[in-house]
Amino acid sequence: MRSLAVVAFACAGAFGILGSLAFVHHPKSGARVGALHRPKPLARATPDASAGPLPSAPPATTFPALPALRFDNQNTGESATVRLYDESGHVDRHEAERLDTLLCDSRDPMNRATVTLDRRTLQLAVRAALHFRVSEVVVVSAYRKPGRRAEGPHASGRALDFKLPAVPPRILAAYLRTLPRVGVGIYTHPRTAFVHLDDREHSFHWLDASPPGRHWREMSIGGAGLAKRDASYARADDWPEGTTPPVDSAL
Repeated sequence: MRSLAVVAFACAGAFGILGSLAFVHHPKSGARVGALHRPKPLARATPDASAGPLPSAPPATTFPALPALRFDNQNTGESATVRLYDESGHVDRHEAERLDTLLCDSRDPMNRATVTLDRRTLQLAVRAALHFRVSEVVVVSAYRKPGRRAEGPHASGRALDFKLPAVPPRILAAYLRTLPRVGVGIYTHPRTAFVHLDDREHSFHWLDASPPGRHWREMSIGGAGLAKRDASYARADDWPEGTTPPVDSAL
Protein backbone atom coordinates (compact mmCIF):
# COMPACT_ATOMS: atom_id res chain seq x y z
CA MET A 1 0.00 0.00 0.00
CA ARG A 2 2.86 2.37 0.84
CA SER A 3 4.42 1.88 -2.64
CA LEU A 4 1.08 2.61 -4.32
CA ALA A 5 0.80 5.86 -2.36
CA VAL A 6 4.28 6.92 -3.51
CA VAL A 7 3.37 6.28 -7.18
CA ALA A 8 0.13 8.21 -6.82
CA PHE A 9 1.97 11.14 -5.24
CA ALA A 10 4.54 11.19 -8.09
CA CYS A 11 1.81 11.16 -10.75
CA ALA A 12 -0.01 14.03 -9.06
CA GLY A 13 3.20 16.06 -9.01
CA ALA A 14 3.79 15.44 -12.72
CA PHE A 15 0.26 16.55 -13.63
CA GLY A 16 0.73 19.65 -11.49
CA ILE A 17 3.88 20.65 -13.37
CA LEU A 18 2.21 20.12 -16.74
CA GLY A 19 -0.75 22.15 -15.57
CA SER A 20 1.50 25.05 -14.64
CA LEU A 21 2.81 25.18 -18.25
CA ALA A 22 -0.63 25.13 -19.85
CA PHE A 23 -1.83 28.29 -21.64
CA VAL A 24 -4.53 30.06 -19.66
CA HIS A 25 -6.64 32.89 -21.06
CA HIS A 26 -7.03 36.00 -18.95
CA PRO A 27 -10.77 36.52 -18.39
CA LYS A 28 -10.65 40.22 -19.43
CA SER A 29 -7.87 40.70 -21.96
CA GLY A 30 -7.84 37.25 -23.52
CA ALA A 31 -4.04 37.22 -23.23
CA ARG A 32 -2.36 33.88 -22.80
CA VAL A 33 -0.64 33.52 -19.45
CA GLY A 34 2.27 31.12 -19.12
CA ALA A 35 3.12 31.14 -22.83
CA LEU A 36 6.78 30.57 -23.60
CA HIS A 37 8.11 33.40 -25.82
CA ARG A 38 11.12 33.03 -28.06
CA PRO A 39 13.24 36.18 -28.35
CA LYS A 40 13.04 38.00 -31.69
CA PRO A 41 16.21 37.89 -33.80
CA LEU A 42 18.36 41.00 -33.59
CA ALA A 43 18.02 43.44 -36.48
CA ARG A 44 21.03 43.78 -38.72
CA ALA A 45 23.07 46.91 -38.28
CA THR A 46 22.74 49.61 -40.93
CA PRO A 47 25.13 52.43 -41.94
CA ASP A 48 22.78 55.04 -40.48
CA ALA A 49 20.81 53.48 -37.63
CA SER A 50 18.88 56.69 -36.96
CA ALA A 51 17.56 56.75 -40.49
CA GLY A 52 16.66 53.08 -40.75
CA PRO A 53 17.68 50.51 -43.35
CA LEU A 54 18.20 51.66 -46.90
CA PRO A 55 17.10 49.44 -49.78
CA SER A 56 19.75 47.89 -51.96
CA ALA A 57 20.69 49.51 -55.24
CA PRO A 58 18.77 48.36 -58.31
CA PRO A 59 20.42 45.73 -60.49
CA ALA A 60 22.59 46.73 -63.43
CA THR A 61 20.58 47.87 -66.44
CA THR A 62 20.75 49.78 -69.69
CA PHE A 63 19.48 53.32 -70.15
CA PRO A 64 16.53 52.37 -72.39
CA ALA A 65 15.39 50.04 -69.60
CA LEU A 66 15.30 52.79 -66.98
CA PRO A 67 11.70 53.70 -66.04
CA ALA A 68 10.32 57.14 -66.77
CA LEU A 69 9.65 59.29 -63.71
CA ARG A 70 6.72 61.58 -63.07
CA PHE A 71 7.70 64.97 -61.69
CA ASP A 72 4.94 66.82 -59.83
CA ASN A 73 5.05 70.56 -59.15
CA GLN A 74 3.32 70.79 -55.76
CA ASN A 75 2.61 74.52 -56.22
CA THR A 76 0.95 74.43 -59.63
CA GLY A 77 -0.52 70.93 -59.56
CA GLU A 78 1.11 70.26 -62.94
CA SER A 79 3.17 67.19 -63.75
CA ALA A 80 5.26 65.69 -66.52
CA THR A 81 6.53 62.18 -67.14
CA VAL A 82 10.19 62.45 -68.06
CA ARG A 83 13.03 60.22 -69.21
CA LEU A 84 16.07 62.26 -68.26
CA TYR A 85 18.52 60.07 -70.20
CA ASP A 86 18.59 59.18 -73.86
CA GLU A 87 19.47 55.68 -75.05
CA SER A 88 23.21 56.37 -74.89
CA GLY A 89 23.06 57.66 -71.32
CA HIS A 90 23.42 61.37 -72.03
CA VAL A 91 21.05 63.85 -70.41
CA ASP A 92 18.28 64.37 -72.95
CA ARG A 93 18.20 68.11 -73.69
CA HIS A 94 14.52 68.16 -74.65
CA GLU A 95 13.42 66.25 -71.56
CA ALA A 96 15.53 68.44 -69.26
CA GLU A 97 14.00 71.56 -70.82
CA ARG A 98 10.55 70.21 -70.01
CA LEU A 99 11.61 70.17 -66.36
CA ASP A 100 12.92 73.75 -66.67
CA THR A 101 9.39 74.78 -67.63
CA LEU A 102 7.56 72.57 -65.15
CA LEU A 103 9.64 73.48 -62.10
CA CYS A 104 9.31 77.22 -62.55
CA ASP A 105 8.82 79.99 -60.01
CA SER A 106 5.02 80.27 -60.01
CA ARG A 107 4.60 82.67 -57.09
CA ASP A 108 3.28 85.20 -59.61
CA PRO A 109 0.87 83.00 -61.60
CA MET A 110 0.58 85.58 -64.39
CA ASN A 111 4.36 85.88 -64.81
CA ARG A 112 6.00 82.55 -64.24
CA ALA A 113 9.78 82.71 -64.14
CA THR A 114 12.01 79.98 -65.53
CA VAL A 115 15.72 79.27 -65.70
CA THR A 116 17.95 76.46 -66.94
CA LEU A 117 18.03 74.15 -63.96
CA ASP A 118 21.34 72.65 -62.89
CA ARG A 119 21.56 69.35 -64.73
CA ARG A 120 23.58 67.63 -62.01
CA THR A 121 20.92 68.45 -59.42
CA LEU A 122 18.31 66.87 -61.69
CA GLN A 123 20.54 63.84 -62.17
CA LEU A 124 20.95 63.32 -58.44
CA ALA A 125 17.20 63.60 -57.85
CA VAL A 126 16.65 60.94 -60.53
CA ARG A 127 19.41 58.80 -59.02
CA ALA A 128 17.67 58.94 -55.63
CA ALA A 129 14.25 58.07 -57.08
CA LEU A 130 15.66 55.08 -58.95
CA HIS A 131 17.62 53.98 -55.88
CA PHE A 132 14.41 53.80 -53.86
CA ARG A 133 12.52 52.35 -56.84
CA VAL A 134 9.77 54.95 -56.84
CA SER A 135 8.15 56.39 -59.95
CA GLU A 136 7.31 59.89 -58.72
CA VAL A 137 9.24 62.96 -57.57
CA VAL A 138 7.16 65.58 -55.73
CA VAL A 139 8.87 68.97 -56.03
CA VAL A 140 8.09 71.48 -53.31
CA SER A 141 10.32 74.19 -54.76
CA ALA A 142 12.97 74.49 -57.48
CA TYR A 143 13.80 77.79 -59.17
CA ARG A 144 12.98 80.87 -57.10
CA LYS A 145 13.62 84.24 -58.67
CA PRO A 146 15.55 86.47 -56.25
CA GLY A 147 13.77 89.55 -54.99
CA ARG A 148 13.45 90.71 -51.42
CA ARG A 149 15.19 87.46 -50.52
CA ALA A 150 18.39 86.21 -52.12
CA GLU A 151 16.92 82.64 -52.35
CA GLY A 152 20.32 80.94 -52.07
CA PRO A 153 21.06 78.19 -54.60
CA HIS A 154 17.41 78.22 -55.69
CA ALA A 155 18.10 81.59 -57.35
CA SER A 156 20.44 79.97 -59.88
CA GLY A 157 18.39 76.82 -60.37
CA ARG A 158 20.90 74.63 -58.52
CA ALA A 159 18.51 73.44 -55.79
CA LEU A 160 15.45 71.23 -55.42
CA ASP A 161 13.21 70.82 -52.39
CA PHE A 162 11.45 67.52 -52.93
CA LYS A 163 9.85 64.36 -51.55
CA LEU A 164 9.65 60.77 -52.70
CA PRO A 165 6.32 59.04 -51.97
CA ALA A 166 6.58 56.34 -49.28
CA VAL A 167 10.18 57.31 -48.51
CA PRO A 168 10.51 59.12 -45.15
CA PRO A 169 12.51 62.37 -45.46
CA ARG A 170 15.12 61.12 -42.98
CA ILE A 171 15.76 58.07 -45.19
CA LEU A 172 16.00 60.17 -48.36
CA ALA A 173 18.33 62.67 -46.66
CA ALA A 174 20.52 59.85 -45.32
CA TYR A 175 21.00 58.53 -48.83
CA LEU A 176 21.75 61.95 -50.33
CA ARG A 177 24.33 62.59 -47.61
CA THR A 178 26.37 59.69 -49.00
CA LEU A 179 26.92 61.67 -52.22
CA PRO A 180 29.84 64.07 -52.71
CA ARG A 181 29.64 67.81 -53.40
CA VAL A 182 26.05 68.33 -52.32
CA GLY A 183 24.05 70.48 -49.97
CA VAL A 184 21.48 68.36 -48.14
CA GLY A 185 18.98 69.84 -45.73
CA ILE A 186 16.19 67.97 -43.99
CA TYR A 187 13.14 70.03 -43.01
CA THR A 188 11.42 68.23 -40.17
CA HIS A 189 8.37 70.33 -39.28
CA PRO A 190 5.17 68.25 -39.78
CA ARG A 191 3.85 70.83 -42.25
CA THR A 192 7.00 70.76 -44.37
CA ALA A 193 8.81 67.40 -44.12
CA PHE A 194 10.89 67.61 -47.29
CA VAL A 195 14.53 67.38 -48.30
CA HIS A 196 16.64 70.10 -49.89
CA LEU A 197 19.27 69.09 -52.44
CA ASP A 198 21.74 71.33 -54.24
CA ASP A 199 24.90 71.02 -56.28
CA ARG A 200 27.91 72.65 -54.62
CA GLU A 201 31.68 72.26 -54.48
CA HIS A 202 31.96 71.76 -50.73
CA SER A 203 29.29 69.61 -49.07
CA PHE A 204 27.19 70.90 -46.20
CA HIS A 205 24.41 69.02 -44.38
CA TRP A 206 21.86 70.55 -42.05
CA LEU A 207 18.55 70.17 -40.21
CA ASP A 208 15.81 72.80 -40.09
CA ALA A 209 12.71 72.46 -37.89
CA SER A 210 11.18 75.85 -38.70
CA PRO A 211 7.48 75.98 -39.66
CA PRO A 212 6.24 77.24 -43.05
CA GLY A 213 6.77 80.97 -43.53
CA ARG A 214 9.52 81.20 -40.91
CA HIS A 215 13.26 80.58 -41.03
CA TRP A 216 15.11 79.44 -37.95
CA ARG A 217 18.82 78.98 -37.69
CA GLU A 218 19.92 75.79 -39.44
CA MET A 219 21.63 73.13 -37.35
CA SER A 220 24.66 71.60 -39.02
CA ILE A 221 24.77 67.80 -38.97
CA GLY A 222 27.70 65.66 -39.94
CA GLY A 223 30.92 67.10 -41.28
CA ALA A 224 33.51 64.42 -40.58
CA GLY A 225 34.88 62.98 -43.80
CA LEU A 226 33.04 65.38 -46.11
CA ALA A 227 36.20 66.96 -47.51
CA LYS A 228 37.66 63.55 -48.32
CA ARG A 229 34.42 62.43 -49.96
CA ASP A 230 34.26 65.62 -52.03
CA ALA A 231 37.87 65.15 -53.16
CA SER A 232 37.03 61.68 -54.47
CA TYR A 233 34.16 62.98 -56.61
CA ALA A 234 33.92 61.55 -60.12
CA ARG A 235 31.44 62.96 -62.63
CA ALA A 236 30.38 59.46 -63.67
CA ASP A 237 29.03 58.84 -60.14
CA ASP A 238 26.10 61.18 -60.81
CA TRP A 239 24.43 58.61 -63.07
CA PRO A 240 21.93 56.04 -61.71
CA GLU A 241 23.35 53.08 -59.84
CA GLY A 242 23.75 49.98 -61.94
CA THR A 243 24.28 51.89 -65.19
CA THR A 244 27.42 52.45 -67.24
CA PRO A 245 27.70 56.17 -68.01
CA PRO A 246 28.85 57.26 -71.46
CA VAL A 247 32.60 57.56 -71.93
CA ASP A 248 32.50 61.35 -72.10
CA SER A 249 30.55 61.62 -68.80
CA ALA A 250 33.80 62.40 -66.98
CA LEU A 251 34.15 65.65 -68.93
